[in-house]
Amino acid sequence: DTLWLSPIYSMRTEKIGEHGAFHGYWTSDLRKVEPRFGSDEDLLELRQELDKRGMSLVMDMVLNHVGYDTPLVTEKPEWFHHNGDIKDWNDPVQLITHDVHGLPDLAQEKNEVYEYLLGASAHWAEVLQPAGFRLDAVKHVSNDFWQRYTEDLRGQRIHALGELYDGNPEGIAKGFREGGFDSLFDFPLYFSMTDVFCKGQTAKRLAATTSLDRLYPDPRRLVTFADNHDLPRLASACAGDAARIRALLTFMLSA
Repeated sequence: DTLWLSPIYSMRTEKIGEHGAFHGYWTSDLRKVEPRFGSDEDLLELRQELDKRGMSLVMDMVLNHVGYDTPLVTEKPEWFHHNGDIKDWNDPVQLITHDVHGLPDLAQEKNEVYEYLLGASAHWAEVLQPAGFRLDAVKHVSNDFWQRYTEDLRGQRIHALGELYDGNPEGIAKGFREGGFDSLFDFPLYFSMTDVFCKGQTAKRLAATTSLDRLYPDPRRLVTFADNHDLPRLASACAGDAARIRALLTFMLSA
C-alpha cells in the first residue's frame, strides 16, 4: 500500500560510457521535477490518485552528492568536499568526506548546505505531503547531519527511512541510535536470506541474524526486502530457481 519512487528530480540524462542515467541518482536540482517524468502537476495528480486508493507515497531523497557536471559544482564550489574518490572503503572519514565513484560530495556540515538540503525536503513535504522520505547513502553522510535532519523531518511529520548499506546488525543498531531514523532497511536479513535460500548455506545463518534483533530499539522498525536497485534481483541471485525464490519470499513474508 506504499509507492516508493526512485528520484524524480532534475538530473543528468546522458550516459557515461556504458552507464545509463535512468536511475535518477545523478541529480542537479532537488526542487525541480525531471521533465522526462512529467510535470509538477502530474506528480500532484499521482499523489491524489494514491490517496483515492488508500495508498501512501515515499520519495527518494539524494542528500550525499549531486550528479557529474552539475552546475551547482561550479556555482557553489565551497559547498563540496574536494578530496577525490573513496580509496579505502573501511575508512570512516573517507566514507563521509570523499566522492562515491566520482560523484561530487556535498559538505553537509556547512550550514548553507544543510539549509539547501532541508529546504528542498521541506518543499516536497509541503507540496506533496508524502508519508516519508527514503534517504539514500546514509553511511556516506555524518550522523551529526542525520540526527539534525531527522529531527527537523519530524516537525514536518515525515517518516525517515534510511538506506544504511551494512550487513552487520551492530552497524544498523548504531544507525538507529546515532542517526535518529524512524526505519532502516534490513540489510543483515537480506544477506542472510540470499546466503541460505539462494546459495545453500545452513539455516543457522538466519537464526544467528534474527537472534540479533535484540540489538535494535524495535525490530519492527526494520524494512525487509528481497532485492533492490543496488543489488542483483532475486531471480538472478537464486539463478532462476523458482523453488528457492518461493522459499525465500515465503520466509520473508511470514517471519
